[in-house]
Amino acid sequence: MAPSAAQMEQVAQDLIDKVEELGNLPARIRESFRDAADMPIIRYVLRIGDEIIEIGNDFADAISRLWDKFVEAIEGVGAPVAFISTSYDWVDVAKSMNTVASDLEDTAVKVGGYWQGAAAESYSDAIAPQRIAAARMGSIAAAIRSATLTLGVAGVTFYTSLLSIVIAVIVEAVAECLTAGTGVGAIPAGIAGLITAAKFAGLVTASISGIFTIIQSTMGQVQAVQLELDNSQGFPLGHWPATGAADYTDATVLDGDADWSVKSG
Repeated sequence: MAPSAAQMEQVAQDLIDKVEELGNLPARIRESFRDAADMPIIRYVLRIGDEIIEIGNDFADAISRLWDKFVEAIEGVGAPVAFISTSYDWVDVAKSMNTVASDLEDTAVKVGGYWQGAAAESYSDAIAPQRIAAARMGSIAAAIRSATLTLGVAGVTFYTSLLSIVIAVIVEAVAECLTAGTGVGAIPAGIAGLITAAKFAGLVTASISGIFTIIQSTMGQVQAVQLELDNSQGFPLGHWPATGAADYTDATVLDGDADWSVKSG
């Protein structure tokens, strides 16, 4: 089942909130490692306060760079919402045009089955191009719907993966801060934090590469839309076919030409 625009809006808001939270982490990391460095046992007994501050700054800088990646990655977070919303609009267009085409086919059957005369024949001939044009519009709308929905779903997949990554980063980074708070665990926590930042930076890069791959895979559908738009079938000279219906309104029999008359059994 395709995601709704509301579901994507929630993903987008959660992602924005978490990226903002991630942006606040470097300051918290620096504070945690400074506090650890100022512990008497660290500063005066083990004498590794400067080293703790240095690795804490390195950890914070790594998280800041990771935050920059997320900020860049979420610049288009609103696009999937637009694609998904638009896709549902095109469903209505396709349904409407297919209904028109079906109704015109029924009309052609009725005209051919019950009426005769020059006007009736001309009117019957005019119905066919109208039906074809309506069916073509339905086909175009369906192709656009498919392409926009596919792109929207790809965006949801991408941003949902980013959301899971940023949540995991925050959880692990906060855990390293708590470990650093013990003082003696600060240096191992800093090293682990650097590893965490590098690991998730790789995952973000992989996700970005993945979304480009997905988009490339949808190009076939985009090209299908272009083919539908370039196909002139149903639209002679690039326009909706003329009906000429104004010429077939004479339903009288008094003038003797019987343009419209009921077929005799």
